Amino acid sequence: MDRNAQNALAKRLISHVNGATTDSADTPMRMPIKEYLDGSVWNDEIETLFKRKPLAVGLSCELPEVGSFLSLVIVGTPILITRTDEGLKAFLNVCRHRGAMVAPENCNGRQTRFACPYHGWTYNNKGRLIGVADPKSFGPVDLDTHGLTEIAVAERSGLLFVVLTPNISFDAEAWMAGADHHMGVDNRLDDYELIGSRTVTAANWKLVVEGHLESYHFAQLHRESVGRFMVSNCTTFDRFGPHVLITFCRKSIEELNTKPEDEWEPLKDGMIDPQYLMFPSTMVTVWDSAIIAQVIQPGAEPGSSTSRLVYGIKKSVAQDPALRAQSAEVLDMVANLVRDEDYWASFQIQRGMRTKAQDEILFGQNEVGLMMFHESLQSQLGTA
Repeated sequence: MDRNAQNALAKRLISHVNGATTDSADTPMRMPIKEYLDGSVWNDEIETLFKRKPLAVGLSCELPEVGSFLSLVIVGTPILITRTDEGLKAFLNVCRHRGAMVAPENCNGRQTRFACPYHGWTYNNKGRLIGVADPKSFGPVDLDTHGLTEIAVAERSGLLFVVLTPNISFDAEAWMAGADHHMGVDNRLDDYELIGSRTVTAANWKLVVEGHLESYHFAQLHRESVGRFMVSNCTTFDRFGPHVLITFCRKSIEELNTKPEDEWEPLKDGMIDPQYLMFPSTMVTVWDSAIIAQVIQPGAEPGSSTSRLVYGIKKSVAQDPALRAQSAEVLDMVANLVRDEDYWASFQIQRGMRTKAQDEILFGQNEVGLMMFHESLQSQLGTA
């Protein structure tokens, strides 16, 4: 993010801090409980959004070089992404013989051939079938027409995007709707190194996303953790198409009151935390020398979800063994924090909703991010 964009956010936030205010809506919003419990709503979200819209599923630094691969399972769909000498490729991770996965699920590394563990059919990293076990006894197979089923893939602003349904194309720049230019991150994250990933389980996927879209809860839920240094209930919100940028600030931002604006470096000094919701459900936080993506996806039923946290740091930082070790600790700390506090709260809310104590929940005027998220949901689902 360039200095002008940083300073513009910092200026809005310091004004809120000084005035004890936050970005706010004109009126509250009510949301029916069924949006979190109803199986037909949940199924429509999976089929319409998660299977047919571009999804940010990881960071480019997970595929650092030609020959790298990443296998994931997204809403029950196994996929394989490879970096080849022709660029990125993505496929359904499904053998064309009997349907087994050709790469182990949820792993990454360097590999250019993928042999099905069931019968040994082998594919290269461009998806072409290059070998059939015991071809004489099996009979004729056209290698050219039995490659892995390809799906659309792109990378932009350090994010890996796919559409899970074959034969649906997309334009990554158009989909990001300006969020890419605002982030100011290199498309391939060439100057970043992957630290690792962690996966955490939670309640309904929308409850998880909502928890990342407001700071109203910091003073209570996070009073012994991030609430000690973050300003509670003080945020700015911005739209980029269906995506939302929510920016939090730390208490140290008050130092800007006595510093000339041309000396401000709010991101480098750790005073602001910009977090982008890449619709429908990937949260991306960009710091001065690190980036973290939280890839949230629905689980096996409406009351469950998972969040895969992927963390990368600039190579200039990773060269220092102590700083690299510290970065690994940061990833563990973030994963533990969301598991023990944010996602713990999501399970409590889910349990409360199932009691049918009320038919609706209320989003306050200070919870603008939640409103923007649900407006995008309604628009993309065609239910507005």
